Formats: sequence, C-alpha cells, structure tokens
Amino acid sequence: MWRFYLLATMIVVAIGSIVFGHRVATGDWQLRNNARRGHPAAQGNANRGFIATPPPNFVGQGPWVLSALPSCFTQQSSKEGPSALLALDVPQDAMRIAPGTTLHRGPCTVLVRTHDIWVYRGGDRLRVPPEARLYNGTQGLTLVYQRDGRTEVRVY
Repeated sequence: MWRFYLLATMIVVAIGSIVFGHRVATGDWQLRNNARRGHPAAQGNANRGFIATPPPNFVGQGPWVLSALPSCFTQQSSKEGPSALLALDVPQDAMRIAPGTTLHRGPCTVLVRTHDIWVYRGGDRLRVPPEARLYNGTQGLTLVYQRDGRTEVRVY
C-alpha cells in the first residue's frame, strides 16, 4: 500500500514542478502588491462633523458609594467583619446624623434617610442600601453599614 502513496506523491510533485516552472519561465507568475495607495489621512480632529455624546450618568448602590466619589469624600479607613466583633468600632461618642438631613460637600449632596443614604452629584445617583447610618464625630464622617450579621465601618 505504501508504494501507491509514494507513486501518488511523486505524480503530484512532478505536475506541480512542471506548472511552477512554466509560469516562472513565461513570466505569468510574478509577485504583486495589491494594496492600493489612497489619499493620505486628513489632518485635524477625526471627530469633526460628529456630535459628541455626554458621558453616561454613574448609578450604583453599595457600602462603597462614598468611596467612589473622591471629589467629595476621601476614605481614611475601612473595616469589615462580623457585627459582634465590630461593635466597638461604631463611634460611641459620635452623634448619628438625623434622618432627613441633607449634607453638601464639594459637588455632592448627601441625603440621609431612615434606613439608607442617597448621594447625588450632577446626574450621578448613588445609594447606600439599608441598613446604613451616618455619624459625625471626632474621627470625621463615619458610615456604618450592616447586612446579614456583618458590619462595615468606613471613615471619611
């Protein structure tokens, strides 16, 4: 059986060599660059004539939302763990900011509600979901977020 494979291979190589040699000898076979040379790219702004869309508004919720706005709040520290272990990290001497209070810091507006906190910056809408409390103490603004037996304490 291997003799037939060898014979078939020799026939293919012989015919391929003859065709290739004929093309090279007659000049029918030549390398060409098919790339077309167009006009050079125009200088200037590539967006000319297009309407620029405004950036989308930032929307989100979680205990991290105040940290997502560095132009308004700078996080100093953060702790997370079981509520029983972090009970001492909740500010004892600080006063809880009363629900219904509106705070302004930089371009941000913070609306403290009974169980959650909303933060607005231009078209951005962010929320710290329930159960969130905001304290004003000697360390600074402290956010306490509790959920499923875990607590996060963030100081700004």
